[in-house]
Amino acid sequence: MHSWNIAHRGGTQLMAENTLPAFADALARGCDGVELDVQLTADGVAVVHHDDRLMADVAREKGKWLEQPGPRIGDLTWDGLQVFDIGTPRPGSAYALAHPLLKPMAAKVPRLEEVVDLAKGADHGLLLFVELKCADGADPVALADGAYDVIAALDFLDDVIFVGFDWRALVRIRARDPGAACWFTTDKLSGDARPVIDIIAAAGGEGWFPNFPDATPENVAYARAKGLKVGAWTVNRRDDMERLSGLDAICTDRPDLLQALE
Repeated sequence: MHSWNIAHRGGTQLMAENTLPAFADALARGCDGVELDVQLTADGVAVVHHDDRLMADVAREKGKWLEQPGPRIGDLTWDGLQVFDIGTPRPGSAYALAHPLLKPMAAKVPRLEEVVDLAKGADHGLLLFVELKCADGADPVALADGAYDVIAALDFLDDVIFVGFDWRALVRIRARDPGAACWFTTDKLSGDARPVIDIIAAAGGEGWFPNFPDATPENVAYARAKGLKVGAWTVNRRDDMERLSGLDAICTDRPDLLQALE
């Protein structure tokens, strides 16, 4: 079966993560979808950003890179967030060295609705794996409502899969809309995965979204026997991509490598 090629944060090793240029690049490459992280600003705007705070050596204010992690996304208004550019890491920084293929660019933190608008304009369709990123102290219900309301208003729910580690947010989505697709994310599991899979199935989840080492043939078979789809994050090596090629979705920082295997 064909596994969906899902560009993690738009393809973090190739483009500035969680930015419109990254999502546009994934679309141009023919990816099946993109994964993105959603948080709420202080004034309730659903925005796309991974870390709780603006990243040191990535975010720039008036052309200068932040020396330390910047303000919390949840403490900034939308207008306040627009002061920062996140398109180019500081040359020689740890982030830049870990992402050697990145192309320097100018890019802002986007609104969720901008990403949905981009996906709606895709000729071949583009799935959005919307991670409800419950930052420290964030209200999971408010976040779920904020993200859902944006997507519903733009009539794009059929092409969205909600994911996240804070299952309270996913339960809220399910309560509001039993037809919304929710894949429950898990970090590396230390023991038997079956009880976790049982909980996901009982909660009405459509899928299980594990850290890729947990997507063993036995675990995948058990999840599918429970009626769940299975995707895995974050798969960046060719041998792992080949091993996991039977999954419903592979989320990767290197969608170009996965595409070359198809």
